[in-house]
Amino acid sequence: MNRIISFATGLTCLWGSVGVLSAKVAVVEGIAPPKLINPSFEEQGETTDRAAGWSRWGDWFNREEGWTPVRNGHCILGYHHWEIPSARDSGVFQDVAGVVKGTSYTFGIYVSVDKAKYPSKDAVSIELRLESTVGGSQQIVASKLYKVADLPPDDWQKLTVSGFANSGTLRVLVIVTPSPVDGTRGGALRFDDAFLELTNSTTLGQQ
Repeated sequence: MNRIISFATGLTCLWGSVGVLSAKVAVVEGIAPPKLINPSFEEQGETTDRAAGWSRWGDWFNREEGWTPVRNGHCILGYHHWEIPSARDSGVFQDVAGVVKGTSYTFGIYVSVDKAKYPSKDAVSIELRLESTVGGSQQIVASKLYKVADLPPDDWQKLTVSGFANSGTLRVLVIVTPSPVDGTRGGALRFDDAFLELTNSTTLGQQ
């Protein structure tokens, strides 16, 4: 009799655990993915070379209306590596609303590389990064580095990074590091069609 009771109790606990997991999955599946503002950079900001919804730092990371080919629409973000005057990085970022703490998100963007002509050098890398605001400071929650030398020329390549939000905030960043040698920089990068999506539906309980 005790064995039967123990088995029944264990079975009840198992079903209870499955029920809790199912509830967590259902909650996450009910979360609407947050949307990026102006993901294809079609809308201009304060000036024509700035994309609405996106902030930037560094040199020569501009919204471009006449630079082709584009992947969609008529605008891209263009990084003019041959114009960069120093070894400092340049980048763009956006703070995303509607993020749920403990949920995994995937940020991505498409890039097309105009390769430098010898003896000039390509940019060194493209970093995709996710940050959350924790205790009033920015905290890196995920980062992925792509070497420009490893990317094929001209074709559009999808770059992504995934990570768990450490708070109810999420910042998505694209960071380009130039060649360290002044005067021999060449080539350029075209960016289009950024996106942010839920990575999977089993993440809410993993905090």
